[in-house]
Amino acid sequence: MLLPGQHVTLSFFRYSGAERVWGMRQMAEMRRPLRTVEGLNFYKLLGTGGGTGYDFWPDFGTYGLLGSWQERARADAFHAAHPVHQAFRDHSQELYTLHLTPLLSRGAWSGINPFMAGASPAEGPLAVLTRATIRPRYIIPFWQRVAGVARSLQGREGLLFTKGVGELPWVEQATFSVWRSEQHMTAFAYGHGQAHTEAVARTRKANGFSEELYARFRVVEEHGTWKGRRPIAESTQS
Repeated sequence: MLLPGQHVTLSFFRYSGAERVWGMRQMAEMRRPLRTVEGLNFYKLLGTGGGTGYDFWPDFGTYGLLGSWQERARADAFHAAHPVHQAFRDHSQELYTLHLTPLLSRGAWSGINPFMAGASPAEGPLAVLTRATIRPRYIIPFWQRVAGVARSLQGREGLLFTKGVGELPWVEQATFSVWRSEQHMTAFAYGHGQAHTEAVARTRKANGFSEELYARFRVVEEHGTWKGRRPIAESTQS
């Protein structure tokens, strides 16, 4: 039985050259090894979208791994020495991991809510994850509306990191973003974020989703770099 986890990690792996093929293969080949990782209650191997992640075409050089853990210690042990994580590290050009504590989570992913929400809110960076499985007949209308998401995110005040991810291109999709504060996230959601909100609302009204989940997290820590930067650390120093 799958159980919700109280600690969450999201890693992004960037590959170059021939290693891109290795990275793509892991979407299938790493499923079985990950099932045996102690304390990993729930996981998803993820592809990403081009650009900031919201382009129609996938980014074949970047992949992700989402993990919901029984406790932080299990996640730390995995990232420190487990052969699965070591393999990702050895093949990737760049590796970036965020450690997260669930604040709120509603909906389902593969039939369950994988995040044990309830941590007390705190000042500091906030991460938001929205995901859905889109019914086939609504894929094109949904993506036509989502085109405005990338434009609305460009240069947005308080946005520290964002990348669109998914299990299946165009069908099982998620947006992930990290904001300097809850105030910055809220200002975007009720202002310039209307393009994405409208796309979701219209598709939901037409019963275009077979499954949805929305979650917020407190950002606990970051490891590694993304495009040579540490987005969270640099934001706190500015």
